[in-house]
Amino acid sequence: MLGIVFWVCVGIFIGWNLPQPAWAKEVQQRVVGFFKGLGGK
Repeated sequence: MLGIVFWVCVGIFIGWNLPQPAWAKEVQQRVVGFFKGLGGK
């Protein structure tokens, strides 16, 4: 279980810091906006 969490975190870190195609940036903005909306309520 802990190994899965570790590799998910590694994947998030790599995915967030490497150059992204346009569609990935759009998805990232939607996800970030969704979580910011949850935090704002």
